[in-house]
Amino acid sequence: MRIQRIDHVHVEVPDREAAARWYGDVLGLVPAENLKVWAEHPQGPLILATQDGLPVLSLFAREAKPVSRDTTIAFRVIGLDFLKFLDSLEETEISRDDGAQLTREDAVDHDIAWSIYFTDPWGNRLEITSYDYDLVANTLKT
Repeated sequence: MRIQRIDHVHVEVPDREAAARWYGDVLGLVPAENLKVWAEHPQGPLILATQDGLPVLSLFAREAKPVSRDTTIAFRVIGLDFLKFLDSLEETEISRDDGAQLTREDAVDHDIAWSIYFTDPWGNRLEITSYDYDLVANTLKT
């Protein structure tokens, strides 16, 4: 067997529609048209996809359980999109793990990549990462 890629990650939220709106507003994810039939069942997932139609998240209507620091869903973006995300933080209410407002100062320099960590409104831990290190570094340090 040869794995092609991760298809999707299960995420527990109390309200799939509210979560779909949040993930759409913050990450640009949209309901996967070709998989909407699964969401018709109350226990089934509402699948969110990228703008290109690649499924990435399966939202399940369940009470979210507390997650650990190691339970993180990481999304890779190009450097320009990483910087746009940082620029959007002033108008968006996104929380750090400790509940404080996420700011561009929370971006983490990993020497070969840049990341920023935050939670969705239901406590699921997320990460945006860019390997366009020099572009991000040069922009943030000016």
